[in-house]
Amino acid sequence: MARPREFDEDDVLESALHVFWDKGYEAASLADLQEATGLTKSSLYKAFDSKEGLFRRVLERYNRDHLAFRAVALAQATPQLVTEALLSGTVNLHTGRNTPSGCLVTLSALSCSAEVRPLSEALSESRNAFERLLRERFDTIKGAGPLPNGMNSQAAAAFISTFIQGLAVQAKGGATRRRLRQIVTAVLAAMWPGEASRAKQRKAHS
Repeated sequence: MARPREFDEDDVLESALHVFWDKGYEAASLADLQEATGLTKSSLYKAFDSKEGLFRRVLERYNRDHLAFRAVALAQATPQLVTEALLSGTVNLHTGRNTPSGCLVTLSALSCSAEVRPLSEALSESRNAFERLLRERFDTIKGAGPLPNGMNSQAAAAFISTFIQGLAVQAKGGATRRRLRQIVTAVLAAMWPGEASRAKQRKAHS
């Protein structure tokens, strides 16, 4: 009869999540993970098979607990509302008070070497999959409101996806939530200049 695990898997995954999020996949050492989780190397490997196995479980948790705002954003009625909700949620994610700065996926993908190519490719596919979802959503709702200035659905989705990665890098480099919000406001004004102008007019007459 198998012995029950002598640790709380939920606590272990949460602790490992913070290590990977802070350091990236490759920079997070087994010693870092052991210290954070309180488990020995043999216990970690027995429970999760490998460091990569642990990371993939952590990634599932990250998607579930920290990226849920994306589904809410995609449900908005117009391309502009989708983008505003998506970028607002992204800024909050990248500058959380109780979580590391930046993005677990972006940081880990940027730091992956050729030795972990399958993992790097999986992280890239995760980003590409979301970009496809965003493009499809824009295609569906483009009749309800204009797409970003001078862009079709594909270009808009690619631009926003790339911009989100840039926000992650800025946050990891120390940019504050206030600073990132200023950047987002400027980018939104460039993407929908007519709406920005109308908003200023409404504010002036209020």
